[in-house]
Amino acid sequence: MEVLFPFLGFAGGVVMLVMGLLKRGRAQAWRQIPCRPVNALEGGERQFMTGKAHSPVSLTAPVSKAACVFYRARVERRQQNYSNRHSYWVTEADNARGGFYVNDGTGAALVVPRAAGLDLSKPEIEESDGLPLPGGNPGEVRRTELIISENETVTVLGAPRPLGELMAYLRRYCDQSLPSDLLAELTRLELDPAAAGLRCFFGDGVERLSDQPYEVYVEGTASSGASLIQLGLVLAVVCGAFLIYLLAFAQRAAAF
Repeated sequence: MEVLFPFLGFAGGVVMLVMGLLKRGRAQAWRQIPCRPVNALEGGERQFMTGKAHSPVSLTAPVSKAACVFYRARVERRQQNYSNRHSYWVTEADNARGGFYVNDGTGAALVVPRAAGLDLSKPEIEESDGLPLPGGNPGEVRRTELIISENETVTVLGAPRPLGELMAYLRRYCDQSLPSDLLAELTRLELDPAAAGLRCFFGDGVERLSDQPYEVYVEGTASSGASLIQLGLVLAVVCGAFLIYLLAFAQRAAAF
């Protein structure tokens, strides 16, 4: 039992070290990807862009009731494990809603984010209650959301494609993530030859979405990785050394 806590500390340090190395490597790889102004985006190529989020259609976030251009809402239910009397959260829904233009002064590109790939620095807004979900499933319900507000600075990593491909994608997959007013505007733009050059980030073409400027986002990822490496290394070395000492002491005690 004496070796359990140093072993867990050593394992935790190793995990933190690996996570830090992955973050640092990701940041180094991102520095090799161009960050282009909107009017110079290359269709189908992996690249960054950064600018202000804007949408002609305002949404109301389900938990905070705040006005926004995009939100991710997750609903979880606490489920009881009767065999060991512990409980855990089960995800009932995890949905992205909304889309917006990113304007950097040179032009505008359309972004339709997914629930996956969000890398927002703001904390989740949470709401919970003790009411059962419809259908008779007992347990506490927890609702969380992340939002992008109007005129908020965002950074997008992905590969843009033309408006026509976005509309074909929405029709093919019956995507309901866009509000009807915004979808109606895009349907109108689809018929406008002047909108043929609009770059659109959607589906797998949205790899990352951050609520920070490009330089802050990339450097912050690198800094976070370095901190995890340092902390993980210290924790692994200290706990590993203590674990070795305990094992050696136990061997000596057994010899006597």
